[in-house]
Amino acid sequence: MEEQQQSQSEQTTQEQARQEPVDVLTVALWMVEEMQAQAWIKMGLWKDPVLGELRTDLPQAKIAIDCVAALAEVLKPHISDAQRRDLERLLTDLRLNFVQRSAGGE
Repeated sequence: MEEQQQSQSEQTTQEQARQEPVDVLTVALWMVEEMQAQAWIKMGLWKDPVLGELRTDLPQAKIAIDCVAALAEVLKPHISDAQRRDLERLLTDLRLNFVQRSAGGE
C-alpha cells in the first residue's frame, strides 16, 4: 500500500514537471554548470565520470571555458548581482587554472 502511494506521488510529481515550462534562464544556468564541469574534467582536475580517472585535454577545456564566458555575457543583464559575482569568480578560477595547466603546472 505504501509503495503504491509513493508511486502515485512520484507519478504526480513527474506529470507536474512535464506541465511546467522551463524558462530559458534556468536552462542557460544549467549549461554554465555543465560547461564548467567539463572544463574542470578536461583540465584533468576532476575525474572523468565515464572513465573514472583524470585525463587532460586542454583544447577541449578551452572550448568549455569559452562557452562559460559566452553564456556569462548573455546572462549578466538577467541575473542578480550575487549570481554575477559568482559567475565572474568561476571564470577567473577556470582561466587561472587553465593557464597554470597550460604552463605545465600541477
